[in-house]
Amino acid sequence: MLTVRTLIMITKAQMKLARTCIVLAAIIALASAIRPQSATAATAEGTPQRKQSEIESADRLFQAGKFADAGKLYSQIVTQNPKDYSATLQLGRIALLANRLDDAHKWLEKAITMKPDGTDAKIMLAEAFYRRDDFQKAAAALNGVDVSSNKLIIEQ
Repeated sequence: MLTVRTLIMITKAQMKLARTCIVLAAIIALASAIRPQSATAATAEGTPQRKQSEIESADRLFQAGKFADAGKLYSQIVTQNPKDYSATLQLGRIALLANRLDDAHKWLEKAITMKPDGTDAKIMLAEAFYRRDDFQKAAAALNGVDVSSNKLIIEQ
């Protein structure tokens, strides 16, 4: 027979898992709905159409749930143009979805450096810290984010 303490621990674990699933669903939905324009089209080598085509191909793979394939394309884009915010953000998002928290941290910090006012990277970085039970860093990552009106947070 299960003790009350055991039931409480199971319930807490289930609630944490449910919150994580909700966050992941919100991240995927947000990525599909409000994908930022890539800096690649304007700044990378090659034709703007070709670079935009690569981003669009990677986006389609991501939206289809083919995260590994999308990650390979985003990595190629970042290799060609290390200042591509959109591809960098997506690499952080994919790492977070795969629970590769060290990689997510690296990519999301880089995205924040590129676009300090961007909120998506800060929210996802907060989620990475949250998953590590580092709640102080999670709260600090949300510095500058209006949590009362941010779509990603509200949908959680």
